[in-house]
Amino acid sequence: MKTHSIALFGCGDFLRWQADSLKNSKTVRVAALSDPDQTRAQKYANQFGCRVVADPDAIFADKSIDLVALFVPPWVRKGLFLKAAAAGKHIIATKPFGSTTADCQEMSAAAARTGIKAGVIYSRTDDPFMEAARDLFSSGRLGRLALYKQDWIHAYPQWNNWATDPEKNGGPFMDAMIHNLNAACYLMDRPVEKTTFFSDRLAHPDLKCADTEAMFVNFAGGGVANLFITWAADLATHSREGNDREHIDLFYLITDKGWRITKEWRDGRPVMIASREGKQEVIPCPPITPTPYDAFAAHVDGAPFPRGLANLADATRDISLVRRV
Repeated sequence: MKTHSIALFGCGDFLRWQADSLKNSKTVRVAALSDPDQTRAQKYANQFGCRVVADPDAIFADKSIDLVALFVPPWVRKGLFLKAAAAGKHIIATKPFGSTTADCQEMSAAAARTGIKAGVIYSRTDDPFMEAARDLFSSGRLGRLALYKQDWIHAYPQWNNWATDPEKNGGPFMDAMIHNLNAACYLMDRPVEKTTFFSDRLAHPDLKCADTEAMFVNFAGGGVANLFITWAADLATHSREGNDREHIDLFYLITDKGWRITKEWRDGRPVMIASREGKQEVIPCPPITPTPYDAFAAHVDGAPFPRGLANLADATRDISLVRRV
């Protein structure tokens, strides 16, 4: 089994959520970290047993490193992506893929030109419910997905100075609801025909961006996604060191055979609850193996693209739909 060395750019809150998956990887070893905050970088270097590198170019020049993870804000990502691709490093990034559609297209072209492999992490990555739902709808047993409905309510990001900047991040839909736009497209598994977008300032007029946004997405052959997010309600922020805030999630799916599907947790694991005419069916969501990093490393070695990651075309589509360009 081949071992791959990965360098991580960005040691902020997203790495906190990814640390366990990286530690549990069987084929990917964290070799280096880079972050402008040296104290923060050293904290994670101690966890992974790796080195901190102050100059990103040193990572691109290191031939022992073949993978990089870009856990940096979207407006920082393009420059690092282009350098990594030119150096022949395979790339995992987090959403949103880029600040603009043009940036996404430039990065995608660089990946195609250099032949490197790349994928984007969303919240559906490593989510057993999403994979079980995709298999269920593909089978047609309960019908085809007709409605994806999700509402999110939480406080706006207060731990950085860029998440609410429309030029750098784009507002609540780009910052957060884009996760569920990608999930809806994944489960519908058919092209988007048109979208209708709503944006407004309801309670926080001093923000650079809107505090409330929604999108209605129509898919080819029938099927809609109704996605709504608001930062307008002053819910609790438990910590300003990272993404630790009160969160309300209203989520369900409906098939064209009248089944309503919801997500529940039982015995510490997610399950699908399919209900129709007062009857319920509990559908297990098998654990996902291997880790996303092992699956991506296998793809680098010739395996198919991992289902849990978004490819660059789909990640670019998401930005185009939100930016409407």
